[in-house]
Amino acid sequence: MHSRSPQQQQLILYLLTLNCARLPQPPEQLSQALSPTLPATPPNLLVLSLQELAPIAESFLGGTHITPYIASITDAVHAATAAAYDIRYELLGFHNIGLTAVMVFVHPLSAEDVCGLQWAGVGLGVAAMGNKGAVAVRLRLAGIPITAVAAHLAPDEFRVERRDKDWEMLVRGLVFDDGTQIYPSTKQGHLFLFGDLNYRTADSRPEAGTVFPAPDAPMEAWRERLDGDQLQRRRQAGMTFHALDEAPITFPPTYKYRVDAENGFEVKRWPSWTDRVLFLPSPALKVERYDSIPSYRGSDHKPVFALFRIRCDGAEEDGGAVVRPSWEISEGWKARHDLARNGEFWLGATTMALKNSGWFPLVLVVVFVGYYAWWR
Repeated sequence: MHSRSPQQQQLILYLLTLNCARLPQPPEQLSQALSPTLPATPPNLLVLSLQELAPIAESFLGGTHITPYIASITDAVHAATAAAYDIRYELLGFHNIGLTAVMVFVHPLSAEDVCGLQWAGVGLGVAAMGNKGAVAVRLRLAGIPITAVAAHLAPDEFRVERRDKDWEMLVRGLVFDDGTQIYPSTKQGHLFLFGDLNYRTADSRPEAGTVFPAPDAPMEAWRERLDGDQLQRRRQAGMTFHALDEAPITFPPTYKYRVDAENGFEVKRWPSWTDRVLFLPSPALKVERYDSIPSYRGSDHKPVFALFRIRCDGAEEDGGAVVRPSWEISEGWKARHDLARNGEFWLGATTMALKNSGWFPLVLVVVFVGYYAWWR
């Protein structure tokens, strides 16, 4: 059994991203996957970035329609932390935009040190709806400002420029209640961005008959694919995720796996590191671990987690840089946000009503296209 209380001179953050493939996640399997990845010292916060949390109708309607999906993940976290620490972490909050969500769990001894909780969300899909999107949480823990952004960007090998544009829309559209954007406004603040960022290892799909290394092949076998990683190339060129950094990747690609007994790679997609954890560098921040969980088979993605330590007894000059966002807040962002949420509700309700109808696929396309044309 691990130590029972968090460190006093530092904060410990555990971040995990998982694309749920619109499937209910098996709590026992997920709990067993999480437990070995938890650090010896209980973290102050566990933050989960979830993509494709539930089917589109349930996700757009929200409320009780997604309760079972949230409950299964909550049960898994409770079981994993209880097994590791004999502690029940509290669910501090949950927020979603369509299929993308963020969940925040707090150590019971740290709960009273949390204040200033804020949420923000932006749809990045069709007509700014939440089939793709980003959700952010901001809080102060022991006086340290922390912002965590859960994101799901555009899919497919050839849509790299669309993903860059999604990043711009994320920066311009994620606005907190106090009117601020995601970048910290002080040197003591910390920013994390994690999720299914969907950057691939090639700009087109693989040809038929392409042979991939085995999922458990050593990293040297993946060197060519990693060298072609779009995210690293675009970030180094200053095209996306400005000022953010990433720990070295030392684990196999996290996508796309077959959800079957063999759990091998899907041959129509290049194996890629779509699931990532990025952060704003700071002298007060240390990455303790960055890894995937290849044993988990509840999705066509593998979960990815990162463990951070934040020194919280330093002076202001020990903090990171204050970064000016590359883009200002979108004009009319609030009206756009509200309009998209209304569109999600009506699309979700229509989809739910027609789910068992033979006309369902056609009606769904008509509704999507009609709403997009009207929204434009």
